[in-house]
Amino acid sequence: MADYIEKLCLTHAAELKERSRRAEELQTQLEETRAQLWETEADRDRLQDQLQEARDQLQEAHDALEAATAPEPEPEEPEEPEEVEAPEEAPDYPSLELEAYRRAEATERLAARRAEQLSRQMQEFVAHISQRYAETGEEIAALSEDMRSDLQRLQDSLSDLESLFTETTDHFESVEETW
Repeated sequence: MADYIEKLCLTHAAELKERSRRAEELQTQLEETRAQLWETEADRDRLQDQLQEARDQLQEAHDALEAATAPEPEPEEPEEPEEVEAPEEAPDYPSLELEAYRRAEATERLAARRAEQLSRQMQEFVAHISQRYAETGEEIAALSEDMRSDLQRLQDSLSDLESLFTETTDHFESVEETW
């Protein structure tokens, strides 16, 4: 009987040790996941800054386009015309306007593509981290419940062992008294 109890105690101790090791592993995973989550949040902030920079560039390009397309004020004519000078080649405003518009449009498309790509990457990463965080939490809860039930079984076994020891001691004392 004592061998059985000793074996049972050793088995419970080994199970408890294994569950404690597993709980530590899960706790480590949880901490790593939290660190990744914090890193992800830092990446998100950095990407939001990049997105804001792209928006600023887009706004600058838009402003440049508006400035290029804005009609120039007509200069006041002098009261007395001086010597008529040969006009220099006038800039080709329609082609300059078209070129500025194309640059602004290309910048806008690039910024939109970049923002969409960054947004998609962030969503995928956050979804992955959230899933791992939830799975780790569930595993820790299950392991905690298993450890609680094993501890209860160990306490019950120790209680039974103590009462068995008490009964055996009482029985030996009664046998000793009868001798």
